[in-house]
Amino acid sequence: MKMLIGIVLLVMGLLAGVALLLKPFGIGPLEAGSLMWFAFPLCSVGGHIVLMLGASRERMAVSGLLVGGALLLLGLAATVAQFLVSGGLLAAAEDTFSLWYVASGGFVLGGVAYALRTAGKSAQTIA
Repeated sequence: MKMLIGIVLLVMGLLAGVALLLKPFGIGPLEAGSLMWFAFPLCSVGGHIVLMLGASRERMAVSGLLVGGALLLLGLAATVAQFLVSGGLLAAAEDTFSLWYVASGGFVLGGVAYALRTAGKSAQTIA
């Protein structure tokens, strides 16, 4: 049950990040309302924490790799989109603040989640 809750929270957080990523372009099935701004970081972190609670080292490594990788890719996509908008290759229908938000949140939260994949291991087992 705990794993299901963690996965649902994580998916909600990632979907909120995708909605915020697509917000400046006016595309996507979800409307990026005010709840999405809170759901992206909070559900992503909450889902990852729930998945990590009581997990074995192997499951922690897989969770950190998947969650961190997904958030880092989301941050990279937002950075590329911001680059393309500022270079004039993409036209944004709205302001691009949500791209900066997703990029910063994706890189920070994804970096922490990716680093936690080695949590609980001693320095001798890492090397």
